[in-house]
Amino acid sequence: MKSSPDQKPHCYFAVFGNPHTPGHVHVEEGGYGHKNLPEDLLQGDLLLLYCTGTYAKYQRSVPGFGIVSEVSKEFKKFKYDYFPFKIPLPLEYIRFQLTNQDLDKLSNIRFDSYWFFRISNESFSSVMRGALLSSNKNVF
Repeated sequence: MKSSPDQKPHCYFAVFGNPHTPGHVHVEEGGYGHKNLPEDLLQGDLLLLYCTGTYAKYQRSVPGFGIVSEVSKEFKKFKYDYFPFKIPLPLEYIRFQLTNQDLDKLSNIRFDSYWFFRISNESFSSVMRGALLSSNKNVF
């Protein structure tokens, strides 16, 4: 079943580079900011948290997902609860799970304007089917 554009919660793909670079953060910290923060980002929205090849601990993988807990539209930042996977999901796996439209967006992450973008609920669900959470904590 395909998701509609207005289906809630919205799902996003957040990209993390080297956390030791000024202005960057650690994925585990639960905070993110971006100049292109969407106006419709809300508490409860879901995030796939991707680390680039410059992020030594989780190179080219999704180490977990997040659930948005606070949004500051004024400062273009938000906080999220972080849920790590037992094993980070490699980029090669992620590519096979995304819809064609979301895969096109992913191919542009070399440009920082594409470091935070909306993905379909279908893509998010497909990626999550391959993930094992590090905790048996009930998330949903």
